[in-house]
Amino acid sequence: MTPDERHLKRINRYLIAINGVYDDLVREIALVVVRLKVGDKLFRFRDYGTITKEVSRALKNYNDNLLSSIKTYTQYEWDYGNAKVSELLIENLAKVKGKVSGTAYEAKLKEISTQSVNKSALEAFQQRKSGKFTVSERVWNITKQAKENLEFAIDDALREGMSAQDLARKIKGNLNNPDALFRRVRDKHGNLQLSKNAKAFHPGQGVYRSAHKNAMRLAANEINTAYRQAEQLRIQGNNDVVGQKINLSPQHKVYDICDELAGSYPKDFQWSSWHVLCKCFRTMILKSPTELITEINNGQNLSPESSSNFVSGVPDNFTSWLSENRESLEKIKSKPYFLEENKTQFTM
Repeated sequence: MTPDERHLKRINRYLIAINGVYDDLVREIALVVVRLKVGDKLFRFRDYGTITKEVSRALKNYNDNLLSSIKTYTQYEWDYGNAKVSELLIENLAKVKGKVSGTAYEAKLKEISTQSVNKSALEAFQQRKSGKFTVSERVWNITKQAKENLEFAIDDALREGMSAQDLARKIKGNLNNPDALFRRVRDKHGNLQLSKNAKAFHPGQGVYRSAHKNAMRLAANEINTAYRQAEQLRIQGNNDVVGQKINLSPQHKVYDICDELAGSYPKDFQWSSWHVLCKCFRTMILKSPTELITEINNGQNLSPESSSNFVSGVPDNFTSWLSENRESLEKIKSKPYFLEENKTQFTM
């Protein structure tokens, strides 16, 4: 199994744990509201003063646990991304072991082993803004959306004599299909006096009506990006890497932007994915064995540009894609991440 395949398997395990964070919230809220006597108007937590503190505490726990999970798992994958590059560079070095002096080989091995992406770079990544918001702000927005999702779900689910366990099960069932839930609650109450959030129940491209789906999407994207960013920093800092190739995942079945943009790119082309939840992966383009042997024996560390394998520009298919899509890209406010991250290289 390749490092990138192991990376995807770990993400799936992390998401199972994050799913449990949401399950805990639903169970906790069900225990709080199960004995309420509710009226005929649309259910809102704020209308039941006796549960306000408990609801606030449950939502805060959810917010903190989700944020903590994302922070922990991004750190794990940052370290794994760093280790992946070290492992591949050491494997490449081992291929020339018998053709360089033992002292020079050990020095090169030590150089690779001691290279790392420092803690401050990880902290900067975790605290960065993606678009207008930090991860912490995005999690808080998801928590607010979760509160409203829960209110709709409870309004539809709460019945006299229900156990907390049955209520939690019914709430979760409702939350699995927020579109149908919203229609049922709206039909039940006629012309609702909706909050600003509820009026914006169609939240736009790339955002789900389900807070839980948004949480899973955010977590998966952040964890994957941490892994790719650690890779990126390592290959940029190593002269033996002279380019990068963005490859289609074996799991890729449907033709899309990934097919159109796959190819060899300069090592300073900033890439973590072509789209959210992208499974494409990067491989390093290295100096030739002959070049590596000569440099090690001569005590050199020549620039990537010295290599015959050096990738100086983006592939033709990228240039064609940019040209074909320029008009539509100019109209959208939120550009794809890979264009924003490389905007100094392209005129939009």
